[in-house]
Amino acid sequence: MKVSVSGSSALTLGVNSLPANELSQTLWVDLFPWLDDYVSDRAALLEPLAPSPDWWFSEAPSFTVLEVDLEKVLSELASLYIAHHAAAVLHESFPLLGEDLPLEVLSLDTRAVTALSRLTTDKAIGGLLTHTTAEIFGVRGTSEQTVHDIVLNLLVCAVMTTPLARVETAEEAVAPPAITALLDDLAQLAMWRRVRGQDSRPLVTVEIDDESPASIQEVAARISALTPNDLPDTDRTDAMDEIDNLFSQLDERESLVLRERIVARVPQRRGAIGAKLGVGSGRVGQIEADVKAKLNAACGFGTAVGNLLGSLRVEIQPVASLDRLLDVHPSIAAEVPGYGVPLWLVLDRLDDYFEVTDGWAAAPGVAEAKKRTQTLLEDFESPNGVVALDDVAEVVSMSRGELEKWLAWCGVVVVAESALTRARRISDLAVGALEAVGSPKTVGELVDLLKSDRSERSIERALEADDRVTLDGAVWRLHAWGSADSVGEESVSSGEAEGTSEFNIGGDGIVRRKRTRNTAKTPELTRRLYRSGSTWRYRLTVTSDHLRGSGFAVPAGVAVAAGCARGETIELESHLGVQAVRWTGAQPTFGTIRRFLRELSAVEGEDVLLELWQDGTFRVVRPAIVHSDIDPLRQALAEVGNREPLRTAERHVVRILAEAVCLDGEDRPRKILRAYEDRGEDVILDFLEAAWRRGEASEIDEADGKDASHD
Repeated sequence: MKVSVSGSSALTLGVNSLPANELSQTLWVDLFPWLDDYVSDRAALLEPLAPSPDWWFSEAPSFTVLEVDLEKVLSELASLYIAHHAAAVLHESFPLLGEDLPLEVLSLDTRAVTALSRLTTDKAIGGLLTHTTAEIFGVRGTSEQTVHDIVLNLLVCAVMTTPLARVETAEEAVAPPAITALLDDLAQLAMWRRVRGQDSRPLVTVEIDDESPASIQEVAARISALTPNDLPDTDRTDAMDEIDNLFSQLDERESLVLRERIVARVPQRRGAIGAKLGVGSGRVGQIEADVKAKLNAACGFGTAVGNLLGSLRVEIQPVASLDRLLDVHPSIAAEVPGYGVPLWLVLDRLDDYFEVTDGWAAAPGVAEAKKRTQTLLEDFESPNGVVALDDVAEVVSMSRGELEKWLAWCGVVVVAESALTRARRISDLAVGALEAVGSPKTVGELVDLLKSDRSERSIERALEADDRVTLDGAVWRLHAWGSADSVGEESVSSGEAEGTSEFNIGGDGIVRRKRTRNTAKTPELTRRLYRSGSTWRYRLTVTSDHLRGSGFAVPAGVAVAAGCARGETIELESHLGVQAVRWTGAQPTFGTIRRFLRELSAVEGEDVLLELWQDGTFRVVRPAIVHSDIDPLRQALAEVGNREPLRTAERHVVRILAEAVCLDGEDRPRKILRAYEDRGEDVILDFLEAAWRRGEASEIDEADGKDASHD
């Protein structure tokens, strides 16, 4: 159930209700010349929108409306135009649209009207048509939804024979659009404060110079004192009553599909339901989709259900146990009348941005919450992949016990109140366990700590090949702890050893890694973030949540590389408008990148690179693809975002791989390998090891000589 955004939308335009003779009889491709580009592979983007395979070449809107939902077609065309034609001038894309038409024919909401007033002073469409959608994105305060609404309404006017019919004969507005939008925004904010139980919290804070005139200071004080209690409170509808009312409006077939499939504890197969209705399983799927769409449209933010969902999402960032949610919102445990299931299950089944799995609630889903948790752990992990749970507990809304249960559900190994994030090899886990406990251990003790099913001998062999540990009698310890005698001492000795050691020894004899004031990782140590000159590239795997427009968490190092500090919100410039980066919570987040993914026609599971340029600009690009039988070093180049991994001169390959992890000028394979190993870059490590660890007589031996000369 997607939260609706205020403003005009395809569902409120009423194009489908127009008779065919009020719609253009001009071919689609003549109305919109940019459709001429949609041939061959690109035709697949348009073909699903109407029955005819080449409808944009052979049909006019007056005919298409007889076959399909024209409003949905126009909405999809608006999305395609924004994604693939951002640099096109609008008057070239809409050549038959009258430039002298008043802007009122677009029937835009106050936010879009305000955006256009900042773009052009022309009161006719002609002033807008001289711009591109990229330029509209560049207007301050303009969202992707606003740009979509503008393009969508241009499309609507273009397919109508008399677009002036859209102009309402209403009285002239008594206030500028910006004032109307401000009042609407304050009302929305007040409603949200009430939903969150913050009725007495100020809506806005005004900061002015200390020496401002007294009258201005009084104005600022009055505005800063404004709370939700000062604004009219509309009647608060109960979410359960709202759901019950919506369900009662469904017809008999829809109710059956809802009861036995959508919200059933054990959903029936479509074929079984189809047998009861006398239709095929495909038709049942259509009814199911229609029911969900109907309920989604009626439960946007501003409704009781939409407000409840919004509040739940705040509580579960990134995840919460269902038991905790039931304590905070006991109403969601109530049974929906006539359906025998609790309200939380109904919300789970209807809402694409709320999911409950195995007793865990997450937004938008448990899989995404698991990824966010992994990202959070990476921000706090030591070079050996050890994360003190106390550090994580300070920045999440979960209790310590809830956090440990969630990590166990995610399959994260926890030893001595620390999470171990490196599990690529058994030696990584063993080294992490040693750092977590802070004292030497036998192999048998390590097996018990890790609860591993590996044999003691296999773990022992792995440790023998790992240069991070050493055997001291019958026990293993970390090299970084120093000499065996110092491990049992009360404190680290003063002098040079203290200055160079990464660890301290407490009064209890436990060796602990030194804590720093800022435990979040720097860009140089952030996994999947690579530097090329002054540009950073973050490798991201596209998910369904990215494609449907969700924001997403990123490692702290990515936010720092973008120029965003903790507690800040910044905007990066791009050809598709500003890109928001926020670090106001436990984790930094990026705003939606859906428009960039649509421009690339990216699909779920594909990797893209988020490019962060020194001048504050932002891009999303595809990484180079290298076949698996190519030289491993070339594959590593592609992985770090090099644009031409196959054409890069041999003498530059190692330099680029070193620069990617901020080892400028380094050419020793062992040093570069260790840097990627410390980051946990498993994929690249496989490539580098394949190239550099093929035999003791190859590059590694040569590098050993270089190490000696360098050191």
